[in-house]
Amino acid sequence: MSEFDPQELSLSQFHRKLRRYFPERHLMLRSDSGMRQVTLTSLHQIVVLTAAVIFFGWVTYSTSALIWMDDIISAKDERIEDAREAYKSLLAEVSVYKQRVAEVTNALQSNHSQFAKLVDEEGGSATVPDGASEAEVKGLSGGEDADFLQEQRRYDREQQILMTQLTTLQQGMEDLSQARVLLTDFDGIELEMRKVVLQRDLALSQNQELTGRVKGLEDQLSDMEEAQVMLVERFGEMAQDKIAALETDLSETGLDVDSLIKRKKSENSSFGQGGPFLPLELPDIENPAFDASLNDLNDRLDRWGALHNLVLDLPLAVPLNVAYRVTSRFGVRKDPVNGRLSRHEGLDLGAPMLAPILATGPGKVVYAGWRGRYGRVVEVDHGMGLSTRYAHMRTIKAQLGQHVERGEVIGAVGSSGRSTGSHVHYEVRVNGKPRNPAVFMKAGKNVFKD
Repeated sequence: MSEFDPQELSLSQFHRKLRRYFPERHLMLRSDSGMRQVTLTSLHQIVVLTAAVIFFGWVTYSTSALIWMDDIISAKDERIEDAREAYKSLLAEVSVYKQRVAEVTNALQSNHSQFAKLVDEEGGSATVPDGASEAEVKGLSGGEDADFLQEQRRYDREQQILMTQLTTLQQGMEDLSQARVLLTDFDGIELEMRKVVLQRDLALSQNQELTGRVKGLEDQLSDMEEAQVMLVERFGEMAQDKIAALETDLSETGLDVDSLIKRKKSENSSFGQGGPFLPLELPDIENPAFDASLNDLNDRLDRWGALHNLVLDLPLAVPLNVAYRVTSRFGVRKDPVNGRLSRHEGLDLGAPMLAPILATGPGKVVYAGWRGRYGRVVEVDHGMGLSTRYAHMRTIKAQLGQHVERGEVIGAVGSSGRSTGSHVHYEVRVNGKPRNPAVFMKAGKNVFKD
């Protein structure tokens, strides 16, 4: 704005100076959308300048204050260090003073001993009874002896003086001793108080630390106990699932599982056991939930173990390891030779000639040979009243009395006896009564699928 502008002439001198130092400024801002003009008035510029001055002033003050505080802290640290050195010097002076007091006490005790010795020596000389008159003295001794008696009296007076001084010295020694004791007690009390305070603070700090550690250990122990309970319960659930699966599979065979388990235990008990008795000390379990879960898990594991052992001894496998097909099922059928209805007590599995026939479970061979219309037969006793029979063999490879394992070859597929072709006639008997082998084979597929 020109100074000849009418508006400029109407302004006061103060406003003219403001406009001179802070003239209005126009900023042109360009963007994609066009041009934009921003006007900075004198007031705006003054406000920005004032804010900048205040900001830089505050920064300068803060910096100075920090430097000043550092100097103060350094000075205090020096004073603390000086105080520490003075305290060390004071302790050293107290120690020297204690030593000096001990030396003075020893010196006084030595003087006391010397004076006591001197008194004893003086008391050993000849004395005259108190109150004796001069005439009595002269009567007791002649002229020369009177001088000795007078000298003796002089020694007596000196002895009294020495005794008085000795008493004074003894009293002073007692006072000094008392003063030394007071000084020592004061110094000791201060030091003991400092020790007690330090020991108390240290004990409190250790107690708090130990309390925190105990609390942390208790929390960890609680978490571990909860985790153990959950883990035991999880194992129990897994064991129960296995038990349920085994019981379901075995239930299809129609066997009395509990009765078989008892019978197996009874058969096993006939074998001897022994060994030294070594008592086992088990830790006390204070968590009832964990105790109950553990007992339940043990019961389930025992049940699972008994079922597992039972399954291993049952004839649940398939007697062939080659492709086969069921040519005649268990139960009522039309006889393949005469076409009449008959009862079929086994399962006919058609397979190639000479295909290996396998034992379906561990047991003892109780028959191996020709048996009429069955042809060549092998019969295996699996215990617990269960037995299996394999008929119409071409050859027999098991011997009477032999112990065989599941999957062991006991013969070969043939067509001996009353047969119309190569197959194996497979029977499962429980206490001498025939059972459907198909359900045993099906249970075996489920049990041994893993």
